[in-house]
Amino acid sequence: MQRKLPAAALAGLMTIGFLATPATATNTEEPSAAPAAAECTAEHFADNQHGSQFFDDVRWMQCSGITTGYADNTYRKGTDIDRGESMAFVYRYLKPEYTPGEATFPDVPEGKTHFEAIEWGAAEEITTGYEDGTFQPNRSVTRAEFASFLYRAVDPESTGEVTFEDVAESSAHLEAITWLASEGISTGYKDGTFKPHDNITRGEVAALMSRMDGVLTEDEPGEPEVPEVPEPEVPEPEMPAGEPVLLTDPFLQDPQAGQTNVAWFTELEGQRHYVVTGDVYGLTAEDLAPAVKQAEASTNGVFQSEAQNVQFTVTLADSMRMSRTAEDADSVLSDAPAEEDGIVSRDIFRHEATVTGLEDAGEVDYRVVSVFEGTPVLSDTFALEDAKTADEDANILLTSDHQAKNNTPANLEWADTVIGDIDAVFMAGDLANVPDRASEWFDSENGLAFFRGLQGNAGFEAPNGETYNGGEILQYAPIYTAIGNHEVQGRIDGMDSLDASFNAPVPREVAEAEYEKVADEVNPEGHTEVKEQWIEDNSFSTTTYEELFTLPESEAGGERYYAATVGNTRLISLYSTRIWRSDLNNEDPAARQANTRYQEAQANLDDPMAQGHGSFPFESLAVDSDQYRWLQEELESEETTGAENVVVMMHEGPQGLGDNVAPHFSEPTRIEEKDAEGNVTGIRYEYEAADNKLLTDLTPLIDAEGTAVDLVLNGHSHLWNRFESEHGVNYLETSNVGNSYGAYHELSGDSRPLPGAPWDAENYVAQGSPGGLEPIVPSERPFASLVDPDQDAPYVASNDYSVFTNLDTQAGSVTSFILDTKDPDAQPEVLDVFMLD
Repeated sequence: MQRKLPAAALAGLMTIGFLATPATATNTEEPSAAPAAAECTAEHFADNQHGSQFFDDVRWMQCSGITTGYADNTYRKGTDIDRGESMAFVYRYLKPEYTPGEATFPDVPEGKTHFEAIEWGAAEEITTGYEDGTFQPNRSVTRAEFASFLYRAVDPESTGEVTFEDVAESSAHLEAITWLASEGISTGYKDGTFKPHDNITRGEVAALMSRMDGVLTEDEPGEPEVPEVPEPEVPEPEMPAGEPVLLTDPFLQDPQAGQTNVAWFTELEGQRHYVVTGDVYGLTAEDLAPAVKQAEASTNGVFQSEAQNVQFTVTLADSMRMSRTAEDADSVLSDAPAEEDGIVSRDIFRHEATVTGLEDAGEVDYRVVSVFEGTPVLSDTFALEDAKTADEDANILLTSDHQAKNNTPANLEWADTVIGDIDAVFMAGDLANVPDRASEWFDSENGLAFFRGLQGNAGFEAPNGETYNGGEILQYAPIYTAIGNHEVQGRIDGMDSLDASFNAPVPREVAEAEYEKVADEVNPEGHTEVKEQWIEDNSFSTTTYEELFTLPESEAGGERYYAATVGNTRLISLYSTRIWRSDLNNEDPAARQANTRYQEAQANLDDPMAQGHGSFPFESLAVDSDQYRWLQEELESEETTGAENVVVMMHEGPQGLGDNVAPHFSEPTRIEEKDAEGNVTGIRYEYEAADNKLLTDLTPLIDAEGTAVDLVLNGHSHLWNRFESEHGVNYLETSNVGNSYGAYHELSGDSRPLPGAPWDAENYVAQGSPGGLEPIVPSERPFASLVDPDQDAPYVASNDYSVFTNLDTQAGSVTSFILDTKDPDAQPEVLDVFMLD
């Protein structure tokens, strides 16, 4: 069937000769620019500025009326495009004369977004939908599927003969992909692959369509055009300077009696920053100017104004530049660095003020103000208060493992709605994925940045068709966190990507030994700070995490492990995590190609800095460690023994059904395999069951007769399960927030992958909890077992259902809610309720 292409497009069809490749591909020839053109007065999308990737292409789409972007005036180039949007883009480009009839697909009824475009696509046989009769408009589009959409719309006479090693001859998209390649529309990747199953982004689609139009229409007059913008010359790769805006809303930190801290972030340094409390709603910069001058002149940076019957207080903030934040080619940003640029430092500035005088004040309105080159930028109005007293009720959100996962914004939005006034957040680690990547915290264009989700600013378009903003939580409630493995950045020295760095931590003692070998070269004057920085850059670091948050501190561990009181509840946050490595194992040392939890790659046997050293703990919890001794004293303190509720929070806990509780939490036992002459031919690691520090050292301390501990909250395995010990200690993992990797239990039918010989099978647990406790079936809304439908499963491990949990401190109740994220009309249900003794 011949499509109704513009006449000029039909005339130019046989002259196609342009490229449209994804950002990570390597072009083999210079791509043509987007069509140059007539005046276009539409306001530029906020995330499509001169010099950014796909600027010309997206501007052409905008000026051609193919897209109007989102309500916040963004285009979101890094976001995967869905099937409905894809069909709409092609439809608007071709502008066919078409009147839809009755709905073809049950999931795209008349009146649904993109209904006309989808009906046209079905009528023209550009799409036939799925075997079940649905179209699934919100499903992401792969590179192969979009190739077929264009191919069927153009209906060319030949497909060419170019092939890719990852596109099978039996593929339904073979003709479309070979046509793209033969006409030079997409040359694939430099490794000879097309990656047909990878999702295609809105930016890549814009590039494909605009360059196609430029060739097909031969730049005819009257078409929307975008003037070419020369690339600025820079001496070395650097991130753009940013805009004079607040990168986050303000958030609360470490409240104490009569005071609390307020922090926020910007990309520009600015001249001054301050918090305004009191009668702040409706205040303008002009209203604040006199008070700011008085605050700057005061000895403590605080000034109270009572002018015109309006009372407010100005508190100046201290500022700092984050020391390690960066971006790379994997950052989900329109202006992400190119792959060849490696890791590019990004300026992020943190501002913080301690607001005092809050004794008996209750909730106080506040705003923050940052001044950039004389222009003030004000936040919205929120409310703060000082620390909760023991007789005040508090609702605490228990969560973990957000990690930029798709269900997280919906989870947080519903948590904010259902729980209501959240007074604190206890988060058991894995806040983001790569801690030094700034965009994962602040402004990743996929709608999944950490702060945006917890501040109600996510704007994430979920697969169910709904847009979720997350919850306005941190503006009103302090967050208390534990370090997970995703808060630990690995060795940065010599790395060319943040992912490579994250996956390459080196034990501190190994880096220290290496430093001694090179000290004369790298630190000839013997400066202590140079030595410490070299060791950090060549081992691992929690610096970005520690700079992001103001947390209580312990004398032994600083912010890495600490204790805090929220109302009648004592929180003890531990540093319990280790490097995650894959479970690959090979009995033949010569065949080992990768560093994993069980083995070293054959190529790295002579280089300790290139080895993985197994899944080693970042901080010890052994009986003789600093952390253990501190915990021992904390459990005996008046703050803990006198608290109504005591919660021990840690990323990796002693009980659990997930994959990440294995292998045992022990120091890897290094085994050197040797030949007959004594030469080392391989290195492998065992994890002794009898040396699991969470069971042999920690558990007897926190779970003994008469213990003060009521709840152990952990994360790490992306599921919900709970246990109770004979001493009344509850163990809860409520980390099925954004996704899951499964539960390993006899009622799931799944078993953890275990290493074969020569590894000792006695050290590895295929199913159940390594801690030996039996999981408890949810009290209110259990799921039937996959193995035996007559039995209820004692866990939730699902990529469709998401769980959030509330601790009501006065009632002593822990309530978990479950949400079906597939159904946009679903509301959370109570999953489980239990009481703290």
